[in-house]
Amino acid sequence: MSVSLEKIDMLMERANISYKEAKDALERFDGDMVEALIYLEDAQKTGPRARDSREYRHYRHARPNGAQRPRNDFFDDMKKFFDKMNKTSFIIGKKGKRVLDIPLTVAAIIILLTLPVSLILLILPYIFGYKIVVLDPKGNKVKPEETFKSKDENEEKEPEDRRF
Repeated sequence: MSVSLEKIDMLMERANISYKEAKDALERFDGDMVEALIYLEDAQKTGPRARDSREYRHYRHARPNGAQRPRNDFFDDMKKFFDKMNKTSFIIGKKGKRVLDIPLTVAAIIILLTLPVSLILLILPYIFGYKIVVLDPKGNKVKPEETFKSKDENEEKEPEDRRF
């Protein structure tokens, strides 16, 4: 008698046995799944208890070797981005004296909420001789033009002076 591939797959999964063992058991009992399972259990040919749910089948194929479900990368990246922005400083100062020193996150929110006024206010410090500097968490000046270059180009340069 010919046994369908679906029945063989189902028996393989339920009894956690090889293809050959599942095919032999089903052929022995003319395709009767229940009898084949009882026979395999009595003969102690079944492997460790296999999970029956469709959900397990999905995870078994998607995550080999019992790997953990991957976390949502977008939210992890956003969290890292905002953590880095909170550690980065937005500084306005003159001759080594800091007039304003706030996290870049706060500066970005203020600039976005007061956009027309903030653009004018960002020009005023330059008119009066002040400098606007953004320092990364390590205390190095951030240069926007170098931020978008490749990593290889950035690694060649030495850190710049941290003063104004």
